[in-house]
Amino acid sequence: MRPLLYKPCQQPPAPSPAPPQGPRRGQVAVFLLLILTALVFVLLWNVDVHRIITTKTRAQNAGDAAALAAARWQGIGLNLVGELNLLHALALSANNATAVDAITNVQARVLFTAPLMGLAAAQVAAKNNGMYAEDDFTQIMQQHAQEVRQYGTLIGGVPLFEQPYPTAWVDYADMLDALVADGIAAGPDNSAFYGDSTGGHILRDRAFYEAVAGKTWCWFYLNNMDLLQNYTDYHWWPPLPPPTPQVPYNAEFLSLQIHPVSLALNQIITNDTTLVTEAVREGIDMSDFIASNVMTRTETWYVYNGEAWGAWSQIDTSGDDPFPLTGPVRPEYNYTGADAMFRVYATVDRLTPGLDGSSSNSDSVVWTAAAKVFGAVGPETARRPPSSYGLVLPAFSAVRLIPVDACSGASNGSFDMDWRRHIDEHLTAYLSFGPQNNGCWYCQQLTTWEPSGGSRTFQNEGLTWLGANSYQCTITSGGGGGGSRGGGRRRGH
Repeated sequence: MRPLLYKPCQQPPAPSPAPPQGPRRGQVAVFLLLILTALVFVLLWNVDVHRIITTKTRAQNAGDAAALAAARWQGIGLNLVGELNLLHALALSANNATAVDAITNVQARVLFTAPLMGLAAAQVAAKNNGMYAEDDFTQIMQQHAQEVRQYGTLIGGVPLFEQPYPTAWVDYADMLDALVADGIAAGPDNSAFYGDSTGGHILRDRAFYEAVAGKTWCWFYLNNMDLLQNYTDYHWWPPLPPPTPQVPYNAEFLSLQIHPVSLALNQIITNDTTLVTEAVREGIDMSDFIASNVMTRTETWYVYNGEAWGAWSQIDTSGDDPFPLTGPVRPEYNYTGADAMFRVYATVDRLTPGLDGSSSNSDSVVWTAAAKVFGAVGPETARRPPSSYGLVLPAFSAVRLIPVDACSGASNGSFDMDWRRHIDEHLTAYLSFGPQNNGCWYCQQLTTWEPSGGSRTFQNEGLTWLGANSYQCTITSGGGGGGSRGGGRRRGH
């Protein structure tokens, strides 16, 4: 009989885990989908940020290059006029009347050709830095070229604007048309058109709209308290003044801010050795000039416009509202005068929707830059601003970028399309019918400003704040009620 064999007891196999239920499996899938969506969104957002930064950098480079190129041509024009002044004196000392006539004729032309060469150079610089022609800019320039062709139209036997030299308006319009043919990529923002309607009224001052938008009550306190105290409705405004025609010695774009005068030279510059000294710098031999009687002869000389070539007060580092510079401007460079400001637009196509909920997948990038030509006259040990002698002399040697707020005509906004439409189209309708609901930002500020149902809520809010805080409007660090005491001040680009 065989022995019994015993097998150890075996535990039954453990049951397999139950497969996940359908709803739980769906939650995991949804969670993974959400994570994947977020990752994709972050990736697209990073791409958009990179595009925006790249486009902004490109716009900045284009605007800066355009302003520098234009200002450089302003310097070339000023130096050329100055050299021709010296040659004029030299031709007089040699009794060469033919040369004198030719020189003054060329000077009149330089005041137009040099700025327009600067305008053309600015377009090349902007395009070389990735900017494309802007349709609105091109259209403005095209329309203006047509207007220039009408400048010689006779009204009561008198031309609309006297020509500074024969064929001036035809030449001027032809140059603008040549620019239009290639497209305008950078708009000259501090242009001053002869028949322009800007200025002369609070509604043509952008600082007013910016003060309303930011509730900058100090701006009203310092500039026009009557607005807060006595405004009733849109009928309260005085009518817009008519345009003030300008004397057309300078081009409307990139003006050199100089003009001809008929005077004896000793009425402009008292020391004849000054001319000789400045001529030596340019390699012009005027050794026979002092012995001549040129200083007492009445002639046409090109001089600085004293109103335009004053102290550079916009960039003063002292006073109640000092400009935030690390130090004062050197005395020989402390002057206004010829400068250039340009605006460029660029478009960024986004992959993600905008934060404002709009369906548009593109954004606009705007960059405005300003540049100025610098130079000095006088001995090396006592250099002075170039306008010190009154007579234009070849003194300009450097071009630098400057803050937009320090540029002359910075408030013109000649090529700020929204501002231009508001000035040219919307103000007339507002003064006749009241605030307009047309999407214009400036019109929206007028809606905010306008009393509703006779209630002066906005104005009373400002008066209440100033009643308790007007002392803050005398210091530069004042807080509340809109911050900066000046209101609407652009310190940089």
